[in-house]
Order: sequence, then structure tokens, then C-alpha cells
Amino acid sequence: MRMSQYLQSWQNIHPFEVLSNPGVKPHKKRRMPGLRPLKPSPSGECWEDNSSGVAAIPSARGSLDTLETLQKKTKKLNCITLLFNNLTLEKQFRLSEVGGLYHSVSCLSAIFVTLFTVQMLVSEKNTEMAITYGVTFPVMALFLLVAFSGYFEKRRSAMPQIPRNGQWILGLSRSLSTKAALRLFLVILCVLITLLMAFLNSIFLDLRTCNSTTNSTYTENLQLYTLPYYLYCCLMAMLGAIVFIQTCFSVKALLLTLAVVVYLTLFLHVYTPGSQCIVSLVYNHTAPGVLKDPQIMSGVWLVVFYVVCLILARQDELSSRVDFLLEQCFKIEREEMETMENANKVLLQNVMPQDVATFFMGKTVQSQDLYSKSYNCVCVMFASMPNFKDFYNESSANNEGLECLRFLNEIISDFDELLLKPKFSSVEKIKTIGSTYMAAAGLTHSDAGEDKKGQDMSHSHVRSMVEFSIAMMGKLENINTHSFNDFKLRIGINHGPVIAGVIGALKPQYDIWGNSVNVASRMESTGMLDKIQVTEETREVVENIGYSVTLRGLVKVKGKGELTTYFVNTDHSSPQF
Repeated sequence: MRMSQYLQSWQNIHPFEVLSNPGVKPHKKRRMPGLRPLKPSPSGECWEDNSSGVAAIPSARGSLDTLETLQKKTKKLNCITLLFNNLTLEKQFRLSEVGGLYHSVSCLSAIFVTLFTVQMLVSEKNTEMAITYGVTFPVMALFLLVAFSGYFEKRRSAMPQIPRNGQWILGLSRSLSTKAALRLFLVILCVLITLLMAFLNSIFLDLRTCNSTTNSTYTENLQLYTLPYYLYCCLMAMLGAIVFIQTCFSVKALLLTLAVVVYLTLFLHVYTPGSQCIVSLVYNHTAPGVLKDPQIMSGVWLVVFYVVCLILARQDELSSRVDFLLEQCFKIEREEMETMENANKVLLQNVMPQDVATFFMGKTVQSQDLYSKSYNCVCVMFASMPNFKDFYNESSANNEGLECLRFLNEIISDFDELLLKPKFSSVEKIKTIGSTYMAAAGLTHSDAGEDKKGQDMSHSHVRSMVEFSIAMMGKLENINTHSFNDFKLRIGINHGPVIAGVIGALKPQYDIWGNSVNVASRMESTGMLDKIQVTEETREVVENIGYSVTLRGLVKVKGKGELTTYFVNTDHSSPQF
């Protein structure tokens, strides 16, 4: 579709008008249905809004320009929620595939196992702990298995054979990477389990009674000494809320806020008697300093960790979104580069035959390389409008001759459109000289199964050129009808051997040379209006392909003396048989 947009813009009255003047409304003769002209962004930025829905034409910029553009685009983030102001961009970010999910799940699983290990070592073996971890362990293990199955699927050589009844795990892993809603649900579930298990087993311990008599033993107050370890578990569990990448910062902040509120309630209110008992036992009923008070310091540590986790979560979210913007920018630039490369190929093929364009695009052409090729039989045509000189007038009425040139451009453009027809695929436009149109048939390569030799080849090329000349005359007649003009073509045709080549370095020009070209030019210059003049050799081929001719007689041709020439009868646009 991008290539269609470029090709569409080439059909303006002014060549490349849309590409070179984005602010000027193009003058269209006709428009292909379903296509709109390109609308390059004024600033040339990657994400510039474009009402036509097509990427802007890329400008030449380096990595510095890309970084400057990125800095501008990061301003489109909400400074509080870090959401994109562009809802479409936000949706693309949410639905983008998340890579390396197994890293985050591994970190969360390591935190979960650490919580279990710490609580198992410092707490008495109890039934409640066995039940709670017995229920949550399978959930975490399943989540870890699903995450790593996606990792091993990408590396099938390292992946163990999975039975058929276990294929649902791979399906769930793919959905987890591509479906944002499912991924968010499982992330929230596993983070909530980790935050819950950090303090759940402390509820089953008697941490609110204290035996602070002088005869009390350490064993009698053993459960109270586990309270600081549950605080450490809570702090570690809060880290589990920020290990997941490409998870909304608002969700992480909500989970962290919920966790810190619950933890502060437990350690500053519910477990207050236990903290006071520990102070009495450790400091022998004396008041410790603020930095040694477990109740105060637990609140301080929870708040500090809460703030640090919010900062890390925000930084992680910002990094993910910046990486996404960079990826989008590079993707658009790659697409623009591919489009421009294809456009350059089409442009080169429009000014040169396809095999010649392939020669220059297929390798690094050195300055000493010269493209040239000899052809045994090529039909050359020159067609001019002699009365255009009388029509051209540099007056204020036609804008100092500009309207005359505009009209000539329309005529030449209509001639060029004829080349798009399959029947004229062998005809190649060479150039225009003023109001003279030069074309040749037989410069393109035929497929291996369609190679022709000798007389058949010359017949095919002459037939294509004669029919193309008649089509040009019909096209000009149609233009005259609508513009109330009386332009006539004077056409000369000849066939024979030629040499084709490309001359020039900075501005290469494809052209053909040879005696056949010169004679074709003389047939045009010595011809008559609304007639197709051919030589004796070409007349034989014209009659063989079914067209009748009229003898003109001897014509004095510069550099050739007197030649017998003929006019091709164009009363019928098709052969007689």
C-alpha cells in the first residue's frame, strides 16, 4: 500500500508534486479509487500524526536526531501514571509481546522460596504453615513452569519432549506472552500470594502475649523473637511487586500501597504488645533510643522500602516505554527505508529499461563501469508536433508560457500511460526533445521460452511500434476534441541494429545510437502531419504484419541522399487480416 501511495503521487501533472511540495494541493487529472496522496509530516518525526494514515517520507537524520525526537515523544507520557496520551499507542504497548517473562517469574519464585526458608527456620513447625505453603507452592510452581516452557519452546533443541496431555502448558505460555489481560491477572495473583505469605503465618503465632517476669525463660518467649524476621519477609515480599517488566506502574503502585498499609497496621498496631515485650526483655525494662525501638523502626523501614520500590517501579516502567518508543521508531524507519528503496527501484525502472536498472542496482557500480549493449533488431520511432511551436506563446494570458508547457505535459503524460498496456510491454520510451517523443521496441529481454529470431523478431517489434504510433495519434485526437485544438503528429519509424547504453555519472541518461536511429529521425523530420513515414526495408515488414502502405516517392534525406519512403495507412487501427 505504501508503494501504491508513491506511484499514485507520480501521476500528477507536475512530476513528483506531492513528494516535493507537501503543502501544495496537487492538480489531479484522475485519481485511483481507494488511494489518497501522501501527506508527509511537517517536522519529519517518526510519530508525527498523519491524517492520511501513511508514514511520512523519511528525512536524512542520524542517531542524534532520533534521540532528540525520542525526547520530544517522551513528553507525550502522563507525568503521574506514565500512560501514553495517545490511546492507540497505549493499546499497542499493552498488546505488545513481552519477552523474558521467565526472568521475572524466576525472581519472584526465588523470593517466595526465601520467605518459606526464613519462616521455616525461625518458626516452630506448625500445621498452619504446612497448609498455607502446601496450597501456594503448586500455584507458584505452575506459573514458573508455564514461563519456562515458553523459553524452551524458542530453543527447541534444549526443550524436553512434552507429552500430548501437557501441550496446554505451551498454549498458556503463548497466551501469557501475547495477551495482556491474562498476563496481568496471573502477575497480580502471584504477587498477592507472595505479599500474603510474608505475614500470613505470623497470624497463627501468639505474638501479642508477653511473659516479662524475671523468671521467664527464652523458650517461653521464643515466638516473640520471630517478629523481626517477619518484618524482613515483608520487606523482601515488597520487592516481588516490582520484578515484572511491562506491567502498568499504576498496578504496581496499588499493590505496594495495599501491602504497606496492611504491614503498617500489623507492626504498628496489632503486634504492638509483642514489640513492647521484646523491648522489656532485651533492654531490662528501660526505654531504648528511637533507632533501637523495633516498633518505630519497623514503620520507618516499611515506608523507606515503599518509597524505594515506587521509584524503581516507575523507573522500570519509564524504561520499558522508552524502549517501546525506540522500537516503534526503528520499525517505522525500517519501513520507510524499504519503501524508499522500492520507490528508488521503480523510479530507476521508469527512466531505464528493467534489465538496465537491475544492472545498476544489483552490484556496486564502479566509476569506470560502462553499460552498453548491442541489439540486432530494434524498431525506433520519432513523433513530433510541429504545430506546437505556433501554439506556444509567452504572453501574460498563458502565464508567460507556463500554461502551454502544462498542456504539453498532459499530452506527454497521456502518451506515457499507453506504455502501461500489456500489448506495448516491448516499447520503451527513450526521451522527449521539446515536443518530440522518442521510443523504441525490442530493448527488453524476452523470457527463455519466448525467444524469437530474425524475421519473427523484427515483425514483432515493428508491429508493436506501429500500433503504438496509431494509439498515440488516437490519444492526441481525443485531447484535441476536449481542448478545442488541432494538433497533429508527424511520425517516422525505422528498424535495424542499434547500440544502447548509459552515459553520465551524476545524471545518467539512457539512450540508443546507430544508423537506424538517425534514419528514423530523418523519417520524422521529412514526414507529413498525421502520417507515419517508413523506409523501404521497414515497409516490407509493415506489409507482412497486415498493414497497407502508400508510396510517397523519393525524399531527399540529409546524409543519405534520396530514399524511397512510404506512408502507413492508419485508417484502421488493426491489421487487415
